[in-house]
Amino acid sequence: MKTLLAVTSGITMLISSSALADMRISGYGSIIAGKTLGTVDDPLNPGQTRDEILTADFYDVGQYDNDITIKAESIFAVQAVMDLAENFSVTAQLVAKGVDDFEPEFDWYYVTYQATENLTLMAGRRNIPMYYFSEFSEVGYAYPWMRPPSNLYWWQVTQFNGVHAMYDFELGGYSNTLTFFYGNEYSDDNVEMLYYDKLYGGSARTVNEYWTDITGMNWNISGDSFDLRFVYFQNDRDRETIQQDGSIDPYTPFSQTFVGLGGNISLDKFTLLFDWNFVEYDDAVGTEFPTYLVSLVYNWDDYQPYISYSKADHERTNVPTEDLEEHYVLSYGLRYNFLPTAAFKIQYDKFVDQGHAPSGWAYHGDARAISMGVDFVF
Repeated sequence: MKTLLAVTSGITMLISSSALADMRISGYGSIIAGKTLGTVDDPLNPGQTRDEILTADFYDVGQYDNDITIKAESIFAVQAVMDLAENFSVTAQLVAKGVDDFEPEFDWYYVTYQATENLTLMAGRRNIPMYYFSEFSEVGYAYPWMRPPSNLYWWQVTQFNGVHAMYDFELGGYSNTLTFFYGNEYSDDNVEMLYYDKLYGGSARTVNEYWTDITGMNWNISGDSFDLRFVYFQNDRDRETIQQDGSIDPYTPFSQTFVGLGGNISLDKFTLLFDWNFVEYDDAVGTEFPTYLVSLVYNWDDYQPYISYSKADHERTNVPTEDLEEHYVLSYGLRYNFLPTAAFKIQYDKFVDQGHAPSGWAYHGDARAISMGVDFVF
């Protein structure tokens, strides 16, 4: 009841602003239940077993085990766009997630200025446009799967405070959008990095993750049967791992470079979705993370059966070895559009941990999970 009142209060606060400006209200949500299907050797406690654990959302650490839950991925969001003047608007988004016990918070808030017919300027808090689906990764209705594969969309920072400049143009008969962005993110009490600290056997009190000088660009090009996006950005990274006694672990800051290409291609009754990304650290060991996704969807009236495969690897070029973290996710599912604004989905996931067990890199463990739910927009 307290959560419902809080959400209602937040919506009321948004709506009350309409006395000062024209406002448009929209939203989305997902109600998803799921569980894993067995037990696995505990990678952190040799000789013991535990429930299979599927991390459906690394950023918020939304997980499934053998007990069915609706909290791992369920979400409700309301977005308000307020027109303050000609070509000038403010957007705010209130989100309540199951992993946070549905406590609402404003996760997007930014201003938009339509400088010209082709140039749009934005400033405020938004998702970092690093993946093809990044800017709507939580809007389940926007894609066929239950979720974008978690071992591809797995970074501990996904949002930032910054500026965007978007320029639309036509080239060769195709629609193009160039986006340049810059910003910073100071993620105190980072949930994912605290989770990883425990996976590594640590007992930290909290972990603060800092991504600064995030500077990059997107190039989106689309035609009648395809949509492609190229992304490049770089940033500096720092971290504070604070132990129970208040001490801070030593850490050497470094910079990272992110390159990606993703998109979708329509092939008559089929749709091919893909996302390829390569992350490189400027650290002492030359850390690299090559990852990719490929998915095939069959479009049959209101039904969309699909299969997807995503792979993530962890390599070190200055200390050549492939015996580190590595895993893939194989998923099968079905989407049924039973309403113009709502879809039912059911999905089976097989997570295979290929990390090097003798050196402690197989800390996720294998997992099989089934999930089902409804995605909707309004």
